[in-house]
Amino acid sequence: METISREQDFAQLFRNGKRVSAGAIRLWYRKRTAGKLRVCFAGKSKKAVYRNRIRRRLREAFRVNFLFAVEDKPWDLFFLSDERLLEEDFTQLVSQMGKLLDRAGIGNNIDGK
Repeated sequence: METISREQDFAQLFRNGKRVSAGAIRLWYRKRTAGKLRVCFAGKSKKAVYRNRIRRRLREAFRVNFLFAVEDKPWDLFFLSDERLLEEDFTQLVSQMGKLLDRAGIGNNIDGK
């Protein structure tokens, strides 16, 4: 799993990609013609501790439950959440992420198990 890090890649993702939301999580996604999966996780908060915790929870939920199904596919994914995510149970987080990926058509019927 690679990380999206170049400003040009983010600009293309926001300009040409699509967005879906479920609960406290938003996902921007874009299918590329070739390459491997590139993912970025971000937290939105005034406190760095909360931003980092949000990012860690998003990354872990994706890595454990969904990475196996999409790691070879050429997608750019950007997950964003705010402090509401910290109040949710991890199983709810996984469920919301699964809904987002299903709505986006990524992974074709991923159920998080």
